[in-house]
Amino acid sequence: MARLGLMLWTVRDECARDFPAALRAVAALGFEGVEPFDLHGHAPAEIARVLDETGLVARARHAQLEEIESRLPELAAEAHDLGWRRLVVSWVDPARLDAALVARVEAAAEAAAAHGLELGFHNHDAEVVPRDGGGSFVEELLAREKIFLELDLGWAWYAGVDPTALLGSARGRCPIVHVKDFHGRNGHAFAPVGDGVVGYERVAPAAVEAGVEWLLVEQDETDGPSMDAAGRSLAALRAMLRVAA
Repeated sequence: MARLGLMLWTVRDECARDFPAALRAVAALGFEGVEPFDLHGHAPAEIARVLDETGLVARARHAQLEEIESRLPELAAEAHDLGWRRLVVSWVDPARLDAALVARVEAAAEAAAAHGLELGFHNHDAEVVPRDGGGSFVEELLAREKIFLELDLGWAWYAGVDPTALLGSARGRCPIVHVKDFHGRNGHAFAPVGDGVVGYERVAPAAVEAGVEWLLVEQDETDGPSMDAAGRSLAALRAMLRVAA
C-alpha cells in the first residue's frame, strides 16, 4: 500500500515560523512522511533529529533546477542526514519547455546519480499538454530513462488531462505523486482533497494500482489555517483508499 505524506509547501508559513514545531504538528495529524523544499535556516542534523523523534520519513526533496546545478554537493549531504534519495525539480518557466531544458534536466540527473541520488521532475499544467503538434514535455522526459516523474495529479486535471491515463503512461516511472484538488478550472481555486472536483475517489486508487509508493497531499493556497486543510485532506484520502481496498 502506498504511504501518505505532505508536501511542506502546503504549510510553508508554519515551517518558516518554526520548522521543528511544524514537523511535529504534521506528525500529530497522522502523516507518515514529508517532502521538504527548504530547511528554513536549520542544520540538516537538527531536522534529522526531529524526524527521528516524530517518526516522519523524508523521501524526497524539492529544489529549483538552478539550485540542483549549483549546490548538488550540499543537497547530497542533506540527503545523507535526512534520509531522502529522490531530488525533484520543483518548477520551471513554462516558456522554456524545449529540448535544451530536457538536456539540462538529463544532465542534472546524471550528476545527481554520481552522488547516489535519483532526479525527478514535478509538473504543473503546462508540462502535460501537447506542444506544437508534438508530445508533451512530460512525454519527452519519459523518453529519458534516468529521470523519474513526480506527477502532480491535480495540475494534470487542471490542464484537461485525465490523471489516470497519465498514471498509466508513467507506470514504473512515477514513485511519488502530488494529490492536489481544485474547485474548478476557473482560476486557481485550490481545495482540500475530496472537497474539489478532480475525483480522487477514482484517481487515488488508480495511483496505488499504478505502483505509486507515496501520495503527497499538497494545497497551494488555503482559505483557513493550512494545517487544518492538510488534516482534512489526509482524512479524506484515507477514507477513499479504505473504500477502494
